[in-house]
Amino acid sequence: MHKFRFKLEGVLSVKMRLEEQAKAAFASAMQTLNACEQKRDEAAARVRAYEQKLEELVNGILNITEITVCKDAIRIVREDLVEKENAVKRAQNRVEMCRKNLSNAIMERKTIEKLKEKEFEEYIKEYNDEERKQIDELVSYRHNAGV
Repeated sequence: MHKFRFKLEGVLSVKMRLEEQAKAAFASAMQTLNACEQKRDEAAARVRAYEQKLEELVNGILNITEITVCKDAIRIVREDLVEKENAVKRAQNRVEMCRKNLSNAIMERKTIEKLKEKEFEEYIKEYNDEERKQIDELVSYRHNAGV
């Protein structure tokens, strides 16, 4: 009997490559998200530091110039924080999109692999049936030749 050959082996290898690409894209998106979250957290810490400094300035000896500079800094850093939060949201959306793509790629690969397994099981069944048939013919031949 001939060797098992899966007709969709090329499709399976393409699906595996697509899955690897989806994994790489997902990992990249996660790294981007982590970097954006870190930048956002740093911006939030700067806002808190400036707010604390402003509180100290207001409660201490009043220096209008420093208070104004600190308020301006808080406004600028808050704007930066909003930009960082938007970047985090975009990165989260990209991660979610990559997660869906990866999930689809895995599902498609598993579908093709399941088909391959079923075809292999069918091949083994046919192989065993053929082997049994040959053994039966051999036994029948020996039995008839001996009679």
